[in-house]
Parts: sequence; structure tokens; C-alpha cells
Amino acid sequence: MAPPVRLEYGPKKYAALHLMLCRWIRLHGAPGASHCYVTLGGTELRDIESLRFVDPKLTSNVWSYEEEQDRHELAEKNAAKLIAAGMTLEVLYASIFTYKRTSNLPHIFFVDILGICAWGDYHQRFADMFQNEIIREGDCLLITSHLGHRPGLDDVRKHFRGEFGVLGVDENDKKLVRAVYRRAHPTMTLFKALNLNGIQSELSVSCFGAVKYRDASPMGIYGYSIKAGKTELATLVNDNETAYFDIRTGRHCKGEEF
Repeated sequence: MAPPVRLEYGPKKYAALHLMLCRWIRLHGAPGASHCYVTLGGTELRDIESLRFVDPKLTSNVWSYEEEQDRHELAEKNAAKLIAAGMTLEVLYASIFTYKRTSNLPHIFFVDILGICAWGDYHQRFADMFQNEIIREGDCLLITSHLGHRPGLDDVRKHFRGEFGVLGVDENDKKLVRAVYRRAHPTMTLFKALNLNGIQSELSVSCFGAVKYRDASPMGIYGYSIKAGKTELATLVNDNETAYFDIRTGRHCKGEEF
């Protein structure tokens, strides 16, 4: 099977990103405050332009990451135009998970991954970012995750068995297992990350929304605010303040419908 390819941004992805940003700004943003932006958003750098259009202070300092050389070269060409226009921007040929924080300004992270934010070592990567205060209080974290196919139910049960136990999810209820997985697998991955180093009592992570969209393939974008406090799994996953939206229908939906 060929490796996944990061495609150009489509209009529905932009709509999803802007919906999430607007919700974050309304609920958790600090009007007029300068922010750093750290992104894995693609060679076109159009997500950077989108944030700058909303508020230039959201892009006071920008770091954009690419892990393939040819894509890095394309991103550098596009970055030159923004830098010439006065933006403080650096394009790095590396993983976004290698980012080292050099500013005390609040950060917006856009981890625009190609696959599913559950398998592999994503929990370890986020755990390192939390533990080393790369992601810290006052930050916003946006994560995309592929919704076009589901792993086998046995794999889901095995991977999230501990979380399902705490949540009281009946593993024999296939519909419920699928619904919780679909709307909350990045959320449970982040809780795994906090729990890995025992810092769930030091940081409060909350999911303020998730937007389902489809361009080349079905995707979801999930938004999280980071504050001081503690994170409890049941509260995090079942928070009534988490809003779910479907770009295809243009309507809010319930979590089990996501």
C-alpha cells in the first residue's frame, strides 16, 4: 500500500479550521494577545494566511514543519513571500514533535496528521510535549485525524480498554464502541499522554469542539484548550460543552452522530 500523501487544502478543510478557531477565540482566546503558531499544515502555508486574516497577532511568530525534503523545499518557496511581507516565519525540515519552545507567548498548535491520532506512538509524542512544557497552560491544540476507515473493533477495544473501563463503555455494544471511538479517539490519546507521566493532576485539557469534513477523504478536526488544573477522563470525553459539527450537512450534531 502506498504511503498517505498530504493533499492540497480544500474549501471544506478551511471551513473546518475557521470554525474551530472561531470557537476557540470565543471561549478561550485572549482578545488582542500575541500568539505563536506551530503548524504541520502543508506546503501551501494557506493555514498561516488564514490565521493572519483572522488576526495578525495570532501569527506573531510562526514555525511550519515538513518531514519530506521536496515538500520542505516547496514550503520554503512559499514562505519567502510571507517573510518578504514582514512575517516572522521559519520552515523546518523536521517533525513537528521536535519543536523546542523559545517564546513565553501562548501557542496555537495545528498537528495536521495524515492518519489516525490513536495508533503508533502518538500518546508518547504528546506525553513528551506536555512533560517538557512544549504544550502548556494557555495554549490551543488542534488535531486532525482520519475518519475514512475504522480499525477493527478488537483493535479498538484492546487499545482503549482502560479508557473504556473508566468510561463505563460496554465493549460488547459495537455501536457504542464505534461512537465513542469516532468522537473521542484523539481525546483519549491525549489522556493517555497525560497519564503516561502522571501529570493529569497538573494540567486541565478540555475539548471545545470537533468538526467533521470531507475533501479528498473523511476527516475530523478536534480542538483542545490547555489550562492549569486536572484532567479527568470521564469529564473530558463526556463534556457537555464540547460542540460537534458536520460540514456536509452544515449542522450541529450529537456526539454519537459524529
